[in-house]
Amino acid sequence: MANSGKTANTKEQGFFGKMSSSFSGIIIGILLLFGGIFMLWTNEQKNVKNIKDVKELRDQVIDVVSTSVDSKNEGKLIATSGKLDYNEDVKKDDIFNVSSQTPVLVRTVEVYQWEEETSDDEKKSTTYKKVWSEKIIDSENFDEGHENKTADLIPYKSDKFDENETLKVGAFNLISDFIKFIKAEKEVTIEEGTILPEGYKVYNNKYITNSEDFTNPEIGDIRISYTKADYKEVSVLGKQIGDTIGNYTTAKNTNKMMLVKGTTNGAGMIDSIESANNMAKWIYRVLGSLLIIIAIGSILGPITTLIGYIPFLGNIVNSMIGVVSFLIGLSISLLIIAIAWFAARPIVSIILIAIIVGLIIALIYFKKTKAEKTNN
Repeated sequence: MANSGKTANTKEQGFFGKMSSSFSGIIIGILLLFGGIFMLWTNEQKNVKNIKDVKELRDQVIDVVSTSVDSKNEGKLIATSGKLDYNEDVKKDDIFNVSSQTPVLVRTVEVYQWEEETSDDEKKSTTYKKVWSEKIIDSENFDEGHENKTADLIPYKSDKFDENETLKVGAFNLISDFIKFIKAEKEVTIEEGTILPEGYKVYNNKYITNSEDFTNPEIGDIRISYTKADYKEVSVLGKQIGDTIGNYTTAKNTNKMMLVKGTTNGAGMIDSIESANNMAKWIYRVLGSLLIIIAIGSILGPITTLIGYIPFLGNIVNSMIGVVSFLIGLSISLLIIAIAWFAARPIVSIILIAIIVGLIIALIYFKKTKAEKTNN
């Protein structure tokens, strides 16, 4: 990928400019604080609900064979495995005449474009590089000579071909919503001689492109590739409704259904649901906590900026404010999590509150130690 190497520098702000920015940061900090609190609160509420849902799934699931339908399981949560039958359907992109026997075919359209990168230093230097991107990059505020084509000039878009799909596993029909679990991950080979729109050609059996020289493309050039789903044996989790598997609704009014590639049992699929829940839980916990810590730092910004102009003392106090922001932000985050958990897991809440008390003690000790060092 080529890099233009072009750099644009900004002037360093003066005292009043920095103070003005830090005071405006207080407003941003308050918004981030409420955003972080909201994210943590809703995440923990959802987490409590997910835990109860998973427990119910484990208690209710019945593993069955897919070769026949047992009426005794009507309305119950079942798990089964078998060959995915999609009636050997062929999906085709009529625009580029690419087709494949698959339940899902995906067309990915990428455009060669300028991408802007800004450094994290005080100078905020800007560089540009050329990339293939499915997303249209807005270049309205880019430097001269780095203009991208606008979206309305790109004749084709990415698309997914999975409509009117009838899916079965053994004797069971699957409701149409199961198609969302089937991913197009296998690369489709594009045959030479495929009839294409004017100006397009096949490159290396992998791309359709309008680039005159694909190894040295120009801004605005297009490349198109295809992927398909290649599923043979699958495992399914859902509610038995006659000879059909559909959504299972938990006591917490959550719809649960699942289709995975390969053979596993109900416990295995529920483990996957639990793992996904746990990953999402920790991602939002970390993001919410970071928002709150950044918010506290922004609210304390004017102090940091002002003291930064005091020789020697500035570095000491600013590092202390950084630690204080972290401890306060972390304490607030743990408090929100503890309150959200109290009704469902009081013991966990008590442990978190104990940790918060420990953090407060650590904060007091830290401030006291810093004060003693300053006095000495």
